[in-house]
Amino acid sequence: MTMLPRVSVIMPTYNHEKFVRAAIDSVLAQEGVDFEFLISDDGSRDATREVVASVSDERIRFFPNTVNRGACVVTNELVQASRGEFVALLNSDDMWLPGKLAEQVRLMDSRPGLGATFGRARFIDRDAFPIAKSGLPFGTIFDQANRNQGEWLRRFFDLGNCICHPTMLIRRRCYDEVGLYSNRLRQLPDFEMWIRLIKRYPIHIVEKDLIDFRILPGENASSDIGPNARRTINEHFLLAERFFDAATREQLIEGFSDVLHVPSIPSEAHLRIEGVLQLMRPNQWLGAPYRMTGLSKLRELLDDDSLRAILASDYNIDDRWFQARMSEHEALMPRPPALQPEGRKQALRRAAGLAWRAFVPSRS
Repeated sequence: MTMLPRVSVIMPTYNHEKFVRAAIDSVLAQEGVDFEFLISDDGSRDATREVVASVSDERIRFFPNTVNRGACVVTNELVQASRGEFVALLNSDDMWLPGKLAEQVRLMDSRPGLGATFGRARFIDRDAFPIAKSGLPFGTIFDQANRNQGEWLRRFFDLGNCICHPTMLIRRRCYDEVGLYSNRLRQLPDFEMWIRLIKRYPIHIVEKDLIDFRILPGENASSDIGPNARRTINEHFLLAERFFDAATREQLIEGFSDVLHVPSIPSEAHLRIEGVLQLMRPNQWLGAPYRMTGLSKLRELLDDDSLRAILASDYNIDDRWFQARMSEHEALMPRPPALQPEGRKQALRRAAGLAWRAFVPSRS
């Protein structure tokens, strides 16, 4: 009888011939944990496949694809091929620090209710020289305190992603329950996964650096501010549509008690309404995409006779209130050409902070 590994380590690769061997070695050097190592190339145009194929280790299973299909497609295939109780992911240009895997497995074994655990990151440049966190605008983004599920949902809602994906150790069954990564998203597929996950399971951040995260200006998925910043905002618009789906009454009270309109949330109808109204409140980063979604959802609520009655009696919201909000939101308003450049720069600078928070499963 073949024993299944405790951990399935998965690593998508793409055009990382200079870095992939170091990434592989950092996994193979992990001690004290039985693991399999699944690597899949996403149609690299350099010698990445040859470098991976040159490594001989019985724990490695390599899928040398020749067509580029997208990071999430490859990652999902690796998850589906995994056999371990846990899944860990590493980007092919990053490196795990010694003891990373064993420490996280011990934590998950000691806390069977956790869905996943993550950690903090050190930053390195192309040549693996350290980059001080103080020298990066996002240097402390992964240095997060631990929170309950509702508080995590609030943190995600207010400020976006702050989880280091390649430090993840997740129970394999979580993917069966919450689903895989969406390849329709390029900037935020991991973030969208954490939103789904946190509504089902608590998570834990190990308060130490577990990885050397490589910064490649112009090459990381979160660089090239213009296109990626625009895409990040647009993906947040898509995420807003389902952000509060399946969130519980307890989670909203835990995380949003200070901004709830009816803090006791006495019914399922109130729960639905409170989630929609969160989308309507001011948000320094995501106000425009959230409010567009909120207006659409609020119209659906007002179209329902029973919900419209609750909105009127408990929230003082009616058609005239809705019409007033419609007159305030300017997301679709054309701008005079003379006013576009400066406003455009400000919007992109604001969105850049979100783009740096988006670390996708692989950089393909």
